[in-house]
Amino acid sequence: MTYDVVVLIEREMSEGDARRVAALHARYEDPVDYHLLVSSHPEAGFGGPMALLGSSFADVAGMPGSGAGLGPSMIPSARVSPPAERKPISTMALADPDVDLASVIEHSSRRLRAASGYPVNVSITHGEVLLALMTLCKQTNSHEVVVVAWPETAASFLCSDWTTRARKALKVPRVRILEHDT
Repeated sequence: MTYDVVVLIEREMSEGDARRVAALHARYEDPVDYHLLVSSHPEAGFGGPMALLGSSFADVAGMPGSGAGLGPSMIPSARVSPPAERKPISTMALADPDVDLASVIEHSSRRLRAASGYPVNVSITHGEVLLALMTLCKQTNSHEVVVVAWPETAASFLCSDWTTRARKALKVPRVRILEHDT
C-alpha cells in the first residue's frame, strides 16, 4: 500500500522546499507517491494560485454559511481580492510559471524526487485550483495535502484555520502548510 500525498505549489519548488516536504514523510514505512499540482495561470489572483484558494476555505468551497453550493460550475471565480495590507511578491528568483511552466514542473518534480526517493506524478490545472485539488485528492485517494505557499499566504491560511476546514472538505486526514523558501 502506498501513502499518497498531493503537493500544491505556488511557484517552483527550491531544493529546500523539496527537502522539507520529503522530511515530512521520511519515517513512513509505506512507500510514498507524490502528486504535484501546478496551476497553468499563476497570475490569476494575488500572489499566485494559492490566492485562488481564498483566506477562508468556506468562502471558496461554498461550504455552509458562504452562500454558494459546491460543484464545478459553482466554484467562485479565480479573481479573489487580497487583503489591503498585503504587497505583491516577486517570483523572479526561480522559474516563473507564467513564463516557463515546463521549467517549474521539471525542476520541482526532479527536486522532490531527488529529496524523497519516491515517484512524483504531475498534474496541471487550467481552471480553478480548489476544484483541481479536490478532484486530485479524490482520484488518488490521497492521505495528505501539503500546500507550499508564499509566507504571507501561509500565514493567512494558518490565521484563518483554513487547514482544518480544508481537511474536512477534501476528506483527507492531514493538511499541512509550508512556506516557500525565500
